Amino acid sequence: MRTVLSLCLLAFASPVLADSVSGSCERDGKRLVFTDGIAFQDARDAQGVVTTTIYLTAKPLDRAALARCAECAAAPGESTFVSPRGDIVEAQRAATAAGWMEIAHTGGELDMATIVNIMYLAGDGTLTGLDGGNGRVEFTTKSASRMAGKVLTEAREAPMNETDMQCDVTFDLAVGWPKR
Repeated sequence: MRTVLSLCLLAFASPVLADSVSGSCERDGKRLVFTDGIAFQDARDAQGVVTTTIYLTAKPLDRAALARCAECAAAPGESTFVSPRGDIVEAQRAATAAGWMEIAHTGGELDMATIVNIMYLAGDGTLTGLDGGNGRVEFTTKSASRMAGKVLTEAREAPMNETDMQCDVTFDLAVGWPKR
């Protein structure tokens, strides 16, 4: 009887997917390797359209520190410009100094993704951008609970030149702000 019950429980148990991030972007000889990430609902407009922000980072994020941001745990406002979440992620220099990428996905009729920033902190302390303007995001999963896909380099008719960015990054992230 226990065996039958155990098998039934296993059959109905849904698998828990672990977050994963891997890959890199390179431009002008600078390579950023991404190993961690977070996805969260960052805005909801008056029509209910949600913007989900995705951060990919070079080093692990301190989720316990993110969870301590009480304002970040609140329901998203109407605009990402007034959201504190991105600033809190970017302030984690242990995770972001060697590189981070910010992606915004706006749902609804637009259903579009934008690479907002690809940044790193240079050795002299200067915040430096890496985006060559030729990256694109392809999603395999877009839902309120999970965002998964790739950041790739746009194919160009002309050969790539030294100022073009080269990216090959995959991500699979649960959507949600860390809880205390």
